[in-house]
Amino acid sequence: MDSNQRSVQTFSMKTGASTLTVSENGGRITHFSANEKNILVDAGIQTGSTFWPSPQSLWQWPPPVELDEAPYELVEHSPERICLRSPVESQLGIQVTKVFSPIANGFNVAYVIANVLGDIVSMAPWEISRVSGGLSFYRAATPPEAHSTCDAVFAEGCYWYEYKVDGLTGIPKLFANNSAGWLAYVEGDQLLVKTFPTITPEEVAPGEGEVEIYGHADVNNPYVEIEQQGPFRAIMPGMRLIWAVDWRIFELPEGVSAALGSRDLVEFVESEVLSREALQAI
Repeated sequence: MDSNQRSVQTFSMKTGASTLTVSENGGRITHFSANEKNILVDAGIQTGSTFWPSPQSLWQWPPPVELDEAPYELVEHSPERICLRSPVESQLGIQVTKVFSPIANGFNVAYVIANVLGDIVSMAPWEISRVSGGLSFYRAATPPEAHSTCDAVFAEGCYWYEYKVDGLTGIPKLFANNSAGWLAYVEGDQLLVKTFPTITPEEVAPGEGEVEIYGHADVNNPYVEIEQQGPFRAIMPGMRLIWAVDWRIFELPEGVSAALGSRDLVEFVESEVLSREALQAI
C-alpha cells in the first residue's frame, strides 16, 4: 500500500441471516446479503448504495464529494446501531447523518439532513442503490412519467424493468410517482425489497420522481440504479429533515418465480410489506 493511502474502515451488523456492511467513505452501504451473498454491486465505476440531495439540478454532476465519497465520522457502532456523520457540504450548507439499525429480515436506514448554515435550503432525500441487472419492479397507481427515457412493462398491477444492456443508449431513466411505497429487485434466488413513506406528486422534487430506475448503457460497466425519494421540503437554519427506508432481503421460497409478471412474486413481496405495516400499527 502507498504510504499516502490509508485503509478504509467498514462497519457491519447482522440480524438473522442478513448482513449489512457500511464504509466510512460516503457512509455507503457496500454489502447487503442473505447468507453472505451480496446483492449490491461491489466492483466497477459505481458501487453500493449512496445518498444525495434532490433534485440533481442543485449540484449537477458529480455528486457533492462530502456526502458521496468523503470519510464520515463514526458516531456509534454497536450490535444494534451504526451511526455515521458526513462532513459539512458547504455549497448547500447541509450535513447528513446515517443511522442503521436491525429489523426482521433486514435493516432500517434513517437519513438525517441538517441545515447547519444560515440560509433556508429546499431539497428532498434520495437513496441510490446499485445492483447488477436483473428485474426491478414496483406498484404504482399511474404509469411512468412522460419524461422517462426507458420503458417499463405493466403486469399484475406492477411496473417491471428488465435490464438488458445490449442496445441501450443515452441515459435510460424511468421516473414514477403515486407508488405503493415499495421498490423490489430480484436476481436469481435473491430478492431485495425497499419500503418507504409514500409522497404525493406535489411533494416530488422538481424534475424528479418518487421512484426512479436507471440502466447504465455501457456493456463494459453494466449496472442498474434502483432509487426512491422523499418529500421536497424547505429546511430552516438549525432544523433537520428525517427520512427512513426499510431494507429487507430474502431467498425466494420454492415455487415463487423470479420472472417478469410473476403473480407469486408480487404476492410474496406485498405479504411482507403488509406484514411490516401491521406490526408497525400495533
